[in-house]
Amino acid sequence: MSWHEFKRLFRKKYLLERYYDNKAKEFYELKMGSMTDEEYTTKFMELLRYVPYLKDEKAEFHRFFTGFLVVFRDQIEYDEPRSLEEVIGQLKH
Repeated sequence: MSWHEFKRLFRKKYLLERYYDNKAKEFYELKMGSMTDEEYTTKFMELLRYVPYLKDEKAEFHRFFTGFLVVFRDQIEYDEPRSLEEVIGQLKH
């Protein structure tokens, strides 16, 4: 049995669908708020795996970007990043 198959069967048996729904909801409600940029990035990447239907990098980028504080959003939008990695890199600077 492959690792992927084991994880799929394990999740199906031991984790409720509600768990995944709650994680997806947490993902869509994620805002930077009082988090540091590093905490926000880490949390975003952690929750991203719970929304496998968000495959398009542009959609990931847009969702990551919308959780920023307005101050960061204006500055990064001005630089016109083209990928999620560019946004994360600019946020760290």
